[in-house]
Amino acid sequence: MRTSCVILVVLLLAGCASSPPKGRLTAEQATDLAVQLANDQAAELYHVRPFQDGQLARYAEERWVWADRRGVGHQDVQVTVELAADGSTNRVDLKVFDSMIRPFGPKTTAP
Repeated sequence: MRTSCVILVVLLLAGCASSPPKGRLTAEQATDLAVQLANDQAAELYHVRPFQDGQLARYAEERWVWADRRGVGHQDVQVTVELAADGSTNRVDLKVFDSMIRPFGPKTTAP
């Protein structure tokens, strides 16, 4: 009997750990805020706003995490946004990957 009670308590605690605290952002609110922050940074740095609604933010380790990757011209823009449970910004990590193929070495001309 004691073992089954311990197992029940552990399962209940595990279920609580994966859901956000009450009164905090919902997954939809966290996603909307993350998309806005990602687009604001992309607009500031690269003059583009490539991110749209897509996969919902996930709640993990006491924070919301949202990530996306979009093609823009010959580049891919990738972002990861981390938010505290209350929506305050912890981190916006934006990276650009260039997919243009360029020749290596110095340019040579024929004689």
